Amino acid sequence: MYGHFVQFTFPKIGQGFVAAVLYLNFLQLPFVACFADTMPLVYLLLPLALLGVVSWLGSDPLGPGMILNAYLMGFYLAGDLITLLTGLAGGRAAGLWQRLWLGGLPVWVLTALMLLWGYRRAMRLCTTTYRLRTRKPLPGGHLRILQISDLHPGRGAMDRTRIPELERRIALLQPDLIVMTGDIYDEYVTREDFDAFNAFFARLKAPGGKWFVYGNHDLFHHWREPSYERAEMETAFAAAQIRVLEDVAVTTTLPDSDIPLRIVGRKDWLFTGGRRFTPAELLPGGPDNVYTILLDHEPRELRADAAAGADLILSGHTHAGQIWPAGLVARLFRYNEVNYGARRITPDCTAVVSGGTGTWGYKIRTEGRTELVCLEVEN
Repeated sequence: MYGHFVQFTFPKIGQGFVAAVLYLNFLQLPFVACFADTMPLVYLLLPLALLGVVSWLGSDPLGPGMILNAYLMGFYLAGDLITLLTGLAGGRAAGLWQRLWLGGLPVWVLTALMLLWGYRRAMRLCTTTYRLRTRKPLPGGHLRILQISDLHPGRGAMDRTRIPELERRIALLQPDLIVMTGDIYDEYVTREDFDAFNAFFARLKAPGGKWFVYGNHDLFHHWREPSYERAEMETAFAAAQIRVLEDVAVTTTLPDSDIPLRIVGRKDWLFTGGRRFTPAELLPGGPDNVYTILLDHEPRELRADAAAGADLILSGHTHAGQIWPAGLVARLFRYNEVNYGARRITPDCTAVVSGGTGTWGYKIRTEGRTELVCLEVEN
């Protein structure tokens, strides 16, 4: 899935670059620079010791220390650029900036504030509602869909202690359908969280059923072996009356209604390496008069989905970037067709990408929001 270079070599190159930037800037810290003339060895070794501490804090690829290092580097690079520009301008601008810069001390304050703000954003669960219209018949003229995506319970913002909060919020929404668009679990989920969330999913009520598609983390384990097997996950979902969809289209109805709805679930693109059914193969009849909800963990091939007959495409995966500037980079390089939110693909088809009901790896979010997504579809 991810090649060795992307998963292991590239991060090591990045760590080397971060270390170089931090070391050169640590030399400018006032409590270090004061030794430059009198004790040159201390001057050179003290920032090395400080670098060792922050490198140790950042040694866990899923720990907050990595984010600390990343933002330290980012703020330092921005400060270095301003130092260069004010130095070229000379005069009062250079002197004012040096007084504000204080050898880089403000960088530590800004980084601390960013991490505290990111923690608060990650842990704050929101409910985001989208109101959509369709010309196709709906049961009672209205359909309420709850989307849960990218829960990643354990190391991120969600764990079993937050199940009561999730339960209260979902009960208030009273959804007709519940859809789960992948990465509900990952390789860091503990057995306690796995069992607790499966019991929680079993308690959820939705007259139109509970539906699930796999994400890239549910089965493929990027960092280590998980506490559960695929068979255990599918057995637990079956007991919770969650239908697992893998490249299949299912027609269903709500109780006391004969108006059909269609749920289409695609295999994850990243997990399969792109080897999966096309939208046209899943919907060979093309657009018809049945309202069609297509679930795909990653927001890809959206126009093909719409052309095949999808009215609503629900995805996750992106986390809306989660850690700035990841989302900005994804948008610039068009890694995801939609990074976050709702986008009209055609006049009759809308794609919605969740920012995630949890966060991946870190209890930090500086992009997007931690959310349950509620879709109100009406005639």
